[in-house]
Parts: sequence; C-alpha cells; structure tokens
Amino acid sequence: MNLLKCFFIFLLIPLYAKSEKKVIIYKTQENIKLDGKLDESFWVQAEVINDFFQQFPDDSIYSEMISEVRIAFSSQKIFVSAKLYDSVPERYIVNTLKRDFFGPENEAISFTFDTYNDQKNAINFGVTPYNSQREGLISQGGTSSFSGGRSSSWMGSWFNMSWNTTWQSVVEKYKDFWIVEISIPFKSIRYSKDSRVWGFNVWRNNTKINERSNWTAIPKGYNSYNLSYAGKIEFDSDLPKPGKNITLIPYISGSGFDDKINNDSKKFQPDLGLDLKVGLSSSLNLDVTINPDFSQVEVDEQRTNLTRFELLYPEKREFFIENSDLFSDLGDYRNKPFFSRRIGLSYDSVESRYIENPIIFGAKLSGKLGENYRIGLLNMQTQKMSSISQPSINYGMAVVERRILSNSRISTFLINKQPLNNENKFLSQSFNRVAGLELKLLSTNTNFSSDLYINNTFDNLKTKNTYSWGGNAVYTNSNIRITNYFSKVGENYNPEVGFIRRKNVFFYSPSFRYLFYPTSGLVNNHGPEIDYEFYNHPTYNDTDRKLELRYSISLNNSSRFSFEFERQFTLLLDEFDPTRTGIEYLPVNSQYKYNTISVSYNSSTQRLFSFRVNSKVGGFFNGDIYTYGLSFNYRIVPFVNIDFSYNNNKIQLPYASSNLDSYTSKVEVSLNTKLFLTTFFQYNRQIDNINLNTRFQWNFKPLSDIYLVYTDNYFAKGNNLFDIKNRSIALKLNYWINL
Repeated sequence: MNLLKCFFIFLLIPLYAKSEKKVIIYKTQENIKLDGKLDESFWVQAEVINDFFQQFPDDSIYSEMISEVRIAFSSQKIFVSAKLYDSVPERYIVNTLKRDFFGPENEAISFTFDTYNDQKNAINFGVTPYNSQREGLISQGGTSSFSGGRSSSWMGSWFNMSWNTTWQSVVEKYKDFWIVEISIPFKSIRYSKDSRVWGFNVWRNNTKINERSNWTAIPKGYNSYNLSYAGKIEFDSDLPKPGKNITLIPYISGSGFDDKINNDSKKFQPDLGLDLKVGLSSSLNLDVTINPDFSQVEVDEQRTNLTRFELLYPEKREFFIENSDLFSDLGDYRNKPFFSRRIGLSYDSVESRYIENPIIFGAKLSGKLGENYRIGLLNMQTQKMSSISQPSINYGMAVVERRILSNSRISTFLINKQPLNNENKFLSQSFNRVAGLELKLLSTNTNFSSDLYINNTFDNLKTKNTYSWGGNAVYTNSNIRITNYFSKVGENYNPEVGFIRRKNVFFYSPSFRYLFYPTSGLVNNHGPEIDYEFYNHPTYNDTDRKLELRYSISLNNSSRFSFEFERQFTLLLDEFDPTRTGIEYLPVNSQYKYNTISVSYNSSTQRLFSFRVNSKVGGFFNGDIYTYGLSFNYRIVPFVNIDFSYNNNKIQLPYASSNLDSYTSKVEVSLNTKLFLTTFFQYNRQIDNINLNTRFQWNFKPLSDIYLVYTDNYFAKGNNLFDIKNRSIALKLNYWINL
C-alpha cells in the first residue's frame, strides 16, 4: 500500500518538462522540386527552426554547429529542409550507404513527428550527407535508454528500424554546409486528421566535433528522442482527410537447401506470396500477409550462453513491426506474455531442435480509435507438420490500450494458441491462452515511471498457480537513477507464445546510480552504481543472489571505461553442466558462492577506427572463469564497413574444463545507394557451428528489392571441422506498389 502511495505522489509532483518551442507550418500550392537548393519561395516564407541546444558533451549551451530547419506542406505531402553548417564538410563519417544506418556512429540529421501529440509513439526520418535513409518507429515515449553499439538493435525495442514506408530525400553538399530536402506523403504515415498540432523535434549528430544536439533542450542522461521534451508544430489549415491508401507488395522467390545431418534436401523451387497494407483511416491500418517469406532477413548473431536459461533474440520480420509495442511491450524482459518469434517455429522433440513452421497467412489490425484508445488484433495460421505430428496451429491476440492522465496507459489483452483440425485424440493440451492487465505510469517530466502487470494462463488441464504479476518503479534525472523491479511467477504459468526464464519464483532487484559531471577536463561524467537481485523459491528459499558494484567513466570523446565487482550465490534446482562437455554435471540442491572482477573499455565509435576490449576474472560455480573479448570496427567511408569480434570464455572446474570461444566478422560493401553486398562469418565453439551468410541486395526502386542469399553451416570442432552441416540458397524479388 505504501508503494502504491509513492507512485501517485510522484505523478502529482508539478514538474513540467514540455518545451515552449512552437512554429507554424504553412500550406503551399507551389510545385516542389527536391534538389538541395532551397530556391522555392515558400522556403523563404517558412519559419526557421534553429537555436539548437547541445546535449552532448554539454547540455547547458547552444550547439556549436548551426542548423536551420524549415517545414511546409501541401494537400498530399509534408516537406522538410535542413541547412547544416559544418567546419570540415569533406570529413563526413558514415557506416554505410544502405538504408537504416545506425544513428550514433554517423553524421546525420533526423526528424521526429509525434503525429498524435500524445508523447507515446512517434515516427522518425533520418538522412546522412550521402543520402542514406532511415525511418523508425519510436515507442515507450522515447524514454528508454541505450548504450550504443553496432547492431541494428542498438536502440532496443523502443526504436524499431525494421519499419518501412515510402518517402523521398535529396542531399547536396557545399563548401561550408550540406542541405537535405525530404518529402513525406501523408498517406505514408498515421495521424489524427482532427488535430493540427504535432509534437516535433530534430536531432543532429556531428562526428567531427563529437556534438549531439536537438531543437529543444534535453538534459544530460535523458534519451535524445524523449517525446515529452519535444517542441510543437502547428499546421495553419486542416490536414488532408485520408484518401485511398493501399499498398501491394507481391514477391516471387526461389529457394533450395541440402541438409547433410538429417539427409533432407529441397531443389530450387519458385514460390509466390503477397503483403497487403490498407489504411482504413489516417490512424488505423490493416496488414495482411499471404504465404510470407522472410529469407532476406539478416541471420541472428550467435552468442555464447553461460546461463541455464534461454537467450532472447530480437524480432526482425517486418510484418510484426508496425505498432509492435501494442503486442510485444507487455510484461518485462524476463517475462513476456507475447514473443512474436515463437510464431513460425516448432520444436522437434525427436531431433531436440527448433525447425521452421511455415506461415500460411496472417492479418493484423492496429492503430488508434479516437483520441484515447489504441487497439491491436493479430491472427496467424501455420501449416500442418506431419513429420513431427503437429497439426496446423492458429495464433491470435487482441489488445486494447486506453490513455489515462497525461502520459499514462492501461491495457488489457488476450493471447490464444490453438491447433486446428487436430487428429491426435491423445493430445492432452488443445489450447493455450494468456489474459492480462497492465498499467504504465509516466510523470509529465518523465522522471518517474512505473509498470504494473498481472497475467494468467489457461488451458484444458485446468491447473492452479498459473499466474504472473510484477512491475517496476523507476526514478531518474541527469544525476540519479533509482530502479526497483519485482515479479512473481506461478509454478504452472505457461505462456507458450511468450518468453519466460523461470517459474515458481519471486524476483526483486533494486539499483542505484549517481553520475558526477566535471566542469572541465576530459571526463564528461563518472559515477558509481550498485545493483542487487535475488530469486526466491517457495520451497527452497533464495536460489540466486547477485550483488554488482560498478564504476563507469565516460569521456568527452565518447569513449567509456567500466569497472565492476560481482558477488553471486546460486542454488541449483536442476543438474547443470557449466562447461557443456558432459563430463561434470553439478548436482541438484548444490550451492555455490563466487566473486568476479570485470573491466572494459570502449573507444569512440565516431571515428574511422574504433574498438572495444573487456575482461572478467573470478569464480564460476565450483571453479573459475577467465573471459576476455576484443572487437573493432573500421570504415572506408562511405563504401566499406568492417566489423570483427572475438570472445573467449575459459571455464575450469575440478573435473572438467572448456574453452568456449567465438568469432564474428561482418563486411558490408555499399557499391552505391542501390547495390549492397554483406558477408557475415560466425564461429561458435559452444554450439559447434560455423556460419557463413552472404547477402546481395539490389534496391532497384524505393522499398523494392532483389535479394540473393547464400548460407552455409559447418561443424566447428575436432575431426569434423569445416564438414558441411547444411547449405541453402534463396532468391527473392519484392515489388512495392502504391495504389
């Protein structure tokens, strides 16, 4: 009860973070030509969006690099221009010419439109000086944090770059500045046609002087895309009513494979499919997919797993992306009632592996209903798999979200997984369902947030203790971050379309961090952090406890040091082999206490060459662990981007030891903004696999591509080293048609 009172005390604190900045956007009848020259008369008449504020390395001054942004609109499109002054424009640094570049490592400008002006969801369009484009969907109010990195998931689930829509951009480079012009069709985005006011912000990244700036002031330690700190744009007349907005994306593909392990093969055969997008209104969208093919999706990065639990991998399939927060942003990262990557996979109990379960069709209705409601309906149907005696399975989900207070939400959902045409009379469980209720609280200044949820699973077995509840309370500002996470999972809680690591356990984890900001010198910020977590079992009491003491140092050049001490206690409820050798299994009910020390250094990623080194030494169950890693990135701007990483985990127990190392190398070659070649090589001793994935992409028309993907998997150990496991090749052509 006291905790609940604290939630509402924070919510009622009269702290307002919303910016006072606002500009009027004028409608034009003039013909527009995107050429990077800004010689149209309406650009002269448009209000100038300037006076940017630096957020890094400082947040109390105007930006050093001058930026001038202008916006106009017509009956069909929004037009945005930006004139970006620079000290040395010949030294622009970017990763790639490919679409969906990675933000913090590139010279770039991006524009965020909160089209419903609700500080919840937004769309973002970004451009580099080489006219590489990026569009993304922002969720969770843009309040989540990120730590950088070189993968497409660097921003986490709150910023999804797998979303695509049609728009245009042109860049022209000059001696002291570069100019970008973009046009965005109204029918390419979702918005409220009854409102003229949108939330808006601009983010600029300058790699030469290592400056990140925004149109509105955002304090240090806050996300640069925080929607509550955005300014406003107001259109001078009504926005166009949504007209015909239908997109067809047919595809033709062919694939074949040769599986040496299971003596299975498929000759190269053609296949057809179709995606359909229908804008039912300016804020409600219907997506349909028939016989979907995801062969062009980039392979997952293989990771060494030192835990006893399943690893969580991100969703990359575009059909599941738009409004994905409605479906996937439920529970927490340890306990997700819905995990879309379960759809299209089935477990082969004979071979003890997951195999692809082809999807026949799917449909998704998502978006806003009125000012305060969002809805999501999802239905997917997979094929029958006689080889593993699995019937055709239907997956369904319905979710309704209601806005309350100013920035807060309450939602309820139902998930259903059910076999159809089941011929197996002995199948004991004919359906699996999850129902839940979730409350998301966010203060006006976004300093305080809290999620509270309760879920329950249902099946025909009618067991007890099928509940799960939990939540968090987080307070953060530029200096302080205080978090409290907690959850309780029943013994028989079973979300088959979800992701869960442990059952029959209570989890609690508080943490505290404080950052100091020196007024001079090389250090931008530094400070200590303490994290504690424990898992409590109703019979065995505490099964895991972990204390982490960390000190981090961030420099003004964006490089980072981190030092960490970790003390851990583990009580095994199942036997476990930490070395994965099969020699020494630690027995059930055995207890272990051990300490480790870690250190890491990340150089600035805004340079042509950057690297990361890390090491960990200490105890591991009843033995020792020695871990070290090295990764580097080198760029030949703008055509070549090379990533390499090596990680080694040496585990020594009394009767067994292992050396779990892995290599990853990724080379991206951008021949121009239309042609790309990517080669991904991975070696992972733990899973005895060497993977080679090569993908050629020709973007012959915006959002229309031809892909050629070749994949090999080899053995990685002993006498079988480099013996082929399986091989596949896939060719796909998809064509984006706006009706």
